Amino acid sequence: MNVSDPELTARQKNNRQQIIQAAAVCFMKYGLEKATVDHMASELGSTKGRVYHHFASKDEIFFAVYRQAMQYCFDAVLPIVSRPLPAHTKLLAMAQAHSRVMMDTLPFQRSIRQGVNSYLHGPELGADREVLNQLIARRNEYEGLYRAVLQMGLEDGTLSVPDVAIAGRAIMGALNSLVDWYRVRPEQSQADRTQIADTLAKTIINGILP
Repeated sequence: MNVSDPELTARQKNNRQQIIQAAAVCFMKYGLEKATVDHMASELGSTKGRVYHHFASKDEIFFAVYRQAMQYCFDAVLPIVSRPLPAHTKLLAMAQAHSRVMMDTLPFQRSIRQGVNSYLHGPELGADREVLNQLIARRNEYEGLYRAVLQMGLEDGTLSVPDVAIAGRAIMGALNSLVDWYRVRPEQSQADRTQIADTLAKTIINGILP
């Protein structure tokens, strides 16, 4: 029985997603430099051939992990940005959603946090430099969502920040630091994660209320 093109495309997408997921786990477990395609194949329970069928190199896989990590963040926060909420309420909800994403997609978020520094300070990337610059621009676009709400709060008086750009960078730095100290525990429920996210978000955002 022949497989139709749409079904084949769906299968290919599913295979790529499984590889990206396995790679994120391996990058978190072994570090960007030490993680290998062999590790990824082992995590998948398959051969390296399956990985190389979809990705030409480890760098290409890392960039796919980066894209997926950022997409998780955009998917969580963009619906909040579009809501007609006061700036301080919107910013808190965005921070809570971001914190939950950090925990729910920890292998992805920790991988890109560790990996970007390695690429920026490592050997010359050549053609990959353009790809990395595009991904960093995507990250800056995401931070821009927070800056826009900060500016709104500054104008309507619901937030107090002396410098929007610095405040945005400080908020993102504080939220992203969660991947450095958070550890997944088997006994931890989704409600526990939500409480951690809410506490972290309130601790950060309450500091810029008037």
